[in-house]
Amino acid sequence: MNDNLKAEKKTMVLGIGNIIMGDEGFGLHVIRRLKEIGMPESIVLEEGGVGGFNLLNDLQGIDRLVVVDIMMLPLPPGEIKVFEPGNPPKEPGKAIISFHQIGVLELINMWEMMGNKEPEVTFIVTRPQTIDWGTELSQPLKPAVEKAADMIKNLCADYN
Repeated sequence: MNDNLKAEKKTMVLGIGNIIMGDEGFGLHVIRRLKEIGMPESIVLEEGGVGGFNLLNDLQGIDRLVVVDIMMLPLPPGEIKVFEPGNPPKEPGKAIISFHQIGVLELINMWEMMGNKEPEVTFIVTRPQTIDWGTELSQPLKPAVEKAADMIKNLCADYN
């Protein structure tokens, strides 16, 4: 791909989670860290929170999406797992019974059903240790914020 086409693509880093539920806020902590260390202006940093379908408008014009979240995976809390584009994570047994339970996978599926082009999606996730009231991350997830931020900074540098 030539450099002009590469630079024209718009990238969003989307942090997902609930900031007042401990490790559930991991994605938001990573976005806030990226804001502190600075990212190129071409990278949109979005605190998606628990926005569900409300995030659909935010995807307008996005070609690349980097999603930062927690996921119940068989790995130690705080260890980072990257799912490359075309290889999304699976959530076996997930039952959605309310619009408040809409995750990023459902959001992207809805985006496509509305006739939009699916962005190139990379997931950067970790397993939580604690999901409970509070704004602090557990000890294993605190250093994972910096590690995830570094990974995203390098990933986005490859995009530009």
